[in-house]
Amino acid sequence: MYRRHIFLLMAALMMVSACRRGEKNNEVQIVRTQKVVPQLHRTPTYDYTDSLSVGSHRWKYSIHREACDSLNTVTDEEGNRYVDNFYQLTVTKDGHPFFARRFTKESFASRLTSDFRKYGILDGCRFSRYEDGKLFFSLCVSYPESDMSSPFILAIGPDGSHTIEADNMLDVGDLEDLDTLSMR
Repeated sequence: MYRRHIFLLMAALMMVSACRRGEKNNEVQIVRTQKVVPQLHRTPTYDYTDSLSVGSHRWKYSIHREACDSLNTVTDEEGNRYVDNFYQLTVTKDGHPFFARRFTKESFASRLTSDFRKYGILDGCRFSRYEDGKLFFSLCVSYPESDMSSPFILAIGPDGSHTIEADNMLDVGDLEDLDTLSMR
């Protein structure tokens, strides 16, 4: 019991001593912290040009992708922020302008679920095929850095008109090609 009282007495003396030392030091230490702003992730700029010949006609198309600060940013579940992209698709026929259009996620908004409108970015565009006088391009809105996407088919008619439809027939091989081309 005697040891217990000595131990308690020593603990009390240490506390009093510590408090007295704190009273002598009247300096206030200010610790400044910086607010950490999450980095904005940008998809690299991408340019791709190719051509095809059908009958006596030569088609040339150019695809340009760029992250655009004037578009809304997307924040994922971990707080990572991504700048959305636009794609500029330009097509010539026999050396003459035929089709030119800039696409953003808003170009597909009416066909997207609310989650893809809020959390997706436009991140894929590639030539798909030529069929019955039409040029077909595959585009997609995806969750950044994931395999989850909402694919679309852009059909450009022989008169330069175009339609956009959901691509319900996209297979895994097409996704791999689309992702590979979009990341060059």
